[in-house]
Amino acid sequence: MRWVGIAKGAHSVKVLEVRDDDERRVRILEQRRDGSRLYYDGGALYTHVDAEGRNLLDYITAMERALKGAERVLLLGTAGGALATQLSRRGAAVTAVDNWPIAFEIARRWFHLPKDVECVHEDALSFLRTTTRQWSAVAVDVFRGVEIPDSILTSDIAALLSRVVEPGGLIVWNVADGPNSWPTRWISKALRREGLAPRSLSVLECDVGNTLVVCRNVRRPQLEPRTVG
Repeated sequence: MRWVGIAKGAHSVKVLEVRDDDERRVRILEQRRDGSRLYYDGGALYTHVDAEGRNLLDYITAMERALKGAERVLLLGTAGGALATQLSRRGAAVTAVDNWPIAFEIARRWFHLPKDVECVHEDALSFLRTTTRQWSAVAVDVFRGVEIPDSILTSDIAALLSRVVEPGGLIVWNVADGPNSWPTRWISKALRREGLAPRSLSVLECDVGNTLVVCRNVRRPQLEPRTVG
């Protein structure tokens, strides 16, 4: 996402939905001139798609490009579901995890999220610690406003990501900050401690920067067998 002011003017946009709770102030808007739709949480723009549901944000395009070739993708964090939609439309099987179930309702109602995207209502860290499944790639796009919550920056996060990604698969972590920022450096260091070789890709849009931390899983994940009975 990127930090921008919400579009002003009664004649420029119409409000499609408003959701407020203790941690979120979500506004779903539609541009009158072209029918494109935007998902704001406070002043942070999480999603912008055209009238057909095609993504219009550069960082989402960069994430999709980084995930090219992945047949099964685990997406942690949803918002309007633009990345999940793009990946699904190109043929990937997508599992989207979000701790706010209303995000899935919004993504399907206003942002063309396909029915075949698997939606899981659960905390991202809890899901990583309990799942016995593996994916070709995992994309981390978890935020509170424009900050990555401290709750996901745990000492075992890199091991958990490596555990659910198949050997040779991809890890792509979105950071709403520059390549030399503290969150980018922390994530890169955590992945290196796990024996991975992350690289940082800078994405600039209207002079606002995101960074993608990208690496391949060179380790063989060892998942606990599922208990039956």
